[in-house]
Amino acid sequence: MRQQSIVFFLFLSEVLALTVLGNMADKAVENVPKMFRTLVAESAGNSFSDVASIIELEMPELKYDEALIRVGYAGVNGGCETFRARGEHSFQGNKDAKNFRLGAEGVGHVVAVGPEVNNVAVGDAVCFVGSAFSEYTTSKASMLWVIPEATPEYVGLRISALTACAMLEQTGDIQRGEKVLITAAAGGAGHFAVQFAKLAGCEVIGTCGSDEKAQLLKELGCDHVINYKSQDVKEELNRIAPDGLDVVLEGVGGIMLKIALECLGPEGRLLQIGYISEYPHNAGEVEDSNPDLNVAELFWKKQTICKGKQTIYGNAWPKDFSLVAGCKNRVLDLFAEKKLKSIVDKSPKFVGLESVSDAINHMLSGKTIGKVVVKIP
Repeated sequence: MRQQSIVFFLFLSEVLALTVLGNMADKAVENVPKMFRTLVAESAGNSFSDVASIIELEMPELKYDEALIRVGYAGVNGGCETFRARGEHSFQGNKDAKNFRLGAEGVGHVVAVGPEVNNVAVGDAVCFVGSAFSEYTTSKASMLWVIPEATPEYVGLRISALTACAMLEQTGDIQRGEKVLITAAAGGAGHFAVQFAKLAGCEVIGTCGSDEKAQLLKELGCDHVINYKSQDVKEELNRIAPDGLDVVLEGVGGIMLKIALECLGPEGRLLQIGYISEYPHNAGEVEDSNPDLNVAELFWKKQTICKGKQTIYGNAWPKDFSLVAGCKNRVLDLFAEKKLKSIVDKSPKFVGLESVSDAINHMLSGKTIGKVVVKIP
């Protein structure tokens, strides 16, 4: 009888070890701790580095439609995190907030689900958006992408590739044979944009700032590569597209935006994806901006400006957000079929919450190739 009791106790303990926050699943997962480490901003400030600090929080109780995720890798978005930390534009609510969470997209594994969740299960690898600079995070289960494995390459797909696809294919409606300029073409979103434009049969021009980046762009199929540090961008664009550019995906701002507008064709479309040269970390360093165009207002108010038959789309996400659902499937399918490459920035490697501020600064430095990712051990 004693031996049977011990066996039953061991069996019961094993069952309980597989039960996480009220959800039972048929996959073995780690036990969820009562506390976890996360990056927060105690209050809004001048920069991410100024405000970010690591604290411990109690594990949250899941809502009926949520999943709990153990974060594996987090993506780095310099502009998003800068303005989130400063409490500006879409993050204005952070001005008066205390200890608000930091981070956007990432990948990891589901460790618990709410009682009405049926699209993901414990053990699933997923892409998510929200508070990625953390050991654990929660998400509405309906917003998760189930993926084969939680590798760093999938991090770039969730926002960067999705954005490039939606802006070029939906808003920009790129067509075979069109001449398409991608600025910051070796960056997190830029290297995906090059590939989507090539897949559409466009003649693709990419700008970058180093020979190493130029080599990558050639490997990705870029038809023309312009190194803005050693070549005259406007002169090269006039040579390549004497009748003007059909489409521009522009994320630099400043002088690059000005040149792109000057080289835009009579019926061209300019799709704004950012304006990194004019973000706060470059304050006072922009050589030549556009006095007749407020790029921040263009982006955050998602303005559409028509100049004759030219169209400038600020923050060029599709107005009809339902169109993005098809882009999600396209991104995942192309990656699975090895028709879309996801480049992870190789140097340096960032590991742990303590390295996130350095990763943000690295991303803003202009030296990155592909998507900057932080490993969360």
